[in-house]
Amino acid sequence: MELTIGICDDLQEERVALAKMVRAYCQSREVAVRLRLFSSGEELLADIQRPGQMNILFLDIYMPGLSGVDTARRLRKVDKRCAIVFATTSTDHGMESFEVTASDYLVKPIRMDDVARAMDWLLERAAQEPRPLSVYADGEWRQIPLASILYIEILGHHVHIHTGGGDVVARRGLDDLAASIEGEDFLRCHRSYLVNLNYVRGIEGCDFRLTDGSLVPIRSGDFPALRDQFISWTYRKAWARA
Repeated sequence: MELTIGICDDLQEERVALAKMVRAYCQSREVAVRLRLFSSGEELLADIQRPGQMNILFLDIYMPGLSGVDTARRLRKVDKRCAIVFATTSTDHGMESFEVTASDYLVKPIRMDDVARAMDWLLERAAQEPRPLSVYADGEWRQIPLASILYIEILGHHVHIHTGGGDVVARRGLDDLAASIEGEDFLRCHRSYLVNLNYVRGIEGCDFRLTDGSLVPIRSGDFPALRDQFISWTYRKAWARA
């Protein structure tokens, strides 16, 4: 397992101290990690342009300029899957935490035990993710995490799998792919499209608007039923978080 972990804090000494604890934890668990450090919410958001660039983000709440909560709100418009762990001197942010689906709080001064507890929970959660999608592309078998897939479409005789890290093109039928994907997060919204509802920002006309700005068509003949499926999925997700 390899993780990309971000740490956003306006105080350099606290960024560095937390980075050392995260790296020590990952070394003790034999987890490969790439650390990325940011001094402000603005710097973080300028760097994160698409979903899937970061697995975990430790985010200070009280920062000059954009606060951690405002940064998290804007980040969620781009990436709904990145696990956010707030670092703060106060835990009085329950509603904001629910709004941006934060995974945890670390109360300053942060200790190694706090980091280990949070990371243990996050890794256990990651281990419960559905098995990846297996496709043959570019002369090799590739394992694509379902959480990284925005949508899948058929173009000609090829399936195009659009992920946060780029597109994967393979020769495989959409019916076969849809049958192999576990869980209820993916919706067959069109004869040629399968969309990951976690990345749907809303409905515009007869299309789903995704967090990266893409439009995915909704089958016109089944529009009311597919819209209702999306609304029901949204309510189930909200109740699960609560």
